[in-house]
Amino acid sequence: MWVGHSSPTVFISCRITKLGCPIGEIPDVVSPTPPVTLGQRRSYPARLVFFRYTPRTLMLLFTPAAPNYMPVQDLAAATAWYVEKFGGRPHPTKFDDGRRGAELWLADEVYFVLGPRDIPTSDETPMLYTPNIAKARDYLLARCVEATKIQRDRQNTKFFEMRDLEGNLIEICQQP
Repeated sequence: MWVGHSSPTVFISCRITKLGCPIGEIPDVVSPTPPVTLGQRRSYPARLVFFRYTPRTLMLLFTPAAPNYMPVQDLAAATAWYVEKFGGRPHPTKFDDGRRGAELWLADEVYFVLGPRDIPTSDETPMLYTPNIAKARDYLLARCVEATKIQRDRQNTKFFEMRDLEGNLIEICQQP
């Protein structure tokens, strides 16, 4: 891609790790290289154009199997807990009956929907996938979340279970 009149923009993917997750891209603006004669040194002027930490990196360790409905009593406390433990952006929402809830969004995807306890839900356990089960567990333990030991199911998939502020069970499993 050309920026301005004569300088191309090259995007260099950068892996800055706190949890082993990429957290951004650093574009490096490089001028076209003039011809070089023998013994002459090349210089590649570069300047940092953009670098930004985003809360998305906290959730790159987790991806939802589907939007997970979490029944809660105290919506404000539960929303604060999920934001603290998983990151993301809470958005207020209303259910069909007019009651309030909250959606936890990250990377244009809903991870959790928090709402009243008396709304009927499926019997399926809320689930998040992770590419690294050990890092996911360590990440949650470091944030004072109680989690079971890593186990294997009948299909040899690694998983562990945790509970939220109000005792709702969440399963974290290795990505298939």
